[in-house]
Amino acid sequence: MLAAGLCGKGMAAGHKLCFPATAAELVEAPMAMVTNVIAGASGPYLEIPEGAGNPPKVNAGKAAFSFEIPADAEYTLWARVHWDDECGNSFTVVIDDQPGFLFGEDATYKVWHWVKYPVSRTAKPISLSKGKHTVTFHNREDGVCLDQVLLSADKRFVPVDIEPVGERK
Repeated sequence: MLAAGLCGKGMAAGHKLCFPATAAELVEAPMAMVTNVIAGASGPYLEIPEGAGNPPKVNAGKAAFSFEIPADAEYTLWARVHWDDECGNSFTVVIDDQPGFLFGEDATYKVWHWVKYPVSRTAKPISLSKGKHTVTFHNREDGVCLDQVLLSADKRFVPVDIEPVGERK
């Protein structure tokens, strides 16, 4: 579990937590860890390879990350991804036991880039209470890669490249 002790007590307003794909506590096939890294990746990453299958034919495949939040806050979820094409550009994401939501579906292919949720100002932000949480990326389409996951309580923050892992304000 990624712990929240590095940033001090009671702060959440600018809190950021970034973790690499290798921090996944659970990886279920067809999601797999890739160590033969493609250009631009921060290191080993997670992938559901093209042709591995997706729902409804293949309902398996996920990666779960546990983390701790220092204080109640609203967060933006970012993921550094690599999509094969328009048929491989999304995950279903579940936080704790909340309903899953569509994550991705942007039109940037064949390059590592950051995608966020919520996408629009009208979408509801992710509200997390102080304590332990789990975010799980589920198979929705094959041909997808996940490199880094980042949660930010700073609504103005936008990651642009490989982010340093750990916590910071």
